[in-house]
Amino acid sequence: MNRERLERLAVLLEGYRGNDAPRFNLQNWGKAENRRAGFLWLGQRPCNTAACAVGLACDSGIFAEDGLSYEVDKETNTLNPAFRDLQGWSAVKSFFDLGQVQATTLFAEHSYEITEGEIAAKAVAARIRQMTAPLDAFVKEPQER
Repeated sequence: MNRERLERLAVLLEGYRGNDAPRFNLQNWGKAENRRAGFLWLGQRPCNTAACAVGLACDSGIFAEDGLSYEVDKETNTLNPAFRDLQGWSAVKSFFDLGQVQATTLFAEHSYEITEGEIAAKAVAARIRQMTAPLDAFVKEPQER
């Protein structure tokens, strides 16, 4: 588990406010809306975007130096996390060094009662803190010989 990256994500989520853009929504990695303006379709990213914790991490830029990015599907306007040569859940698991159960526990919609807005963002941050807390205790305890 990459504790440092997860803690940076928790800080990002703890700072999320309901009126921030993009809107927090655990139902997808990220989704932008297109609006028609005359003969043109205008992408409304990030103003009218919905994103989950991973989508916010990708869109924020704070993990860009670490290699986390995203690709946008032109047909569906959905964001897909990318790390090295991986995409989607594989990219998420590799980037945060998580197993399947850990990744779904932290980031899957079905793992939470409330999936949208500030409360949901705070719930994901709290779960990240819970998951990394045992590591904090282990690091702080002196080693017995």
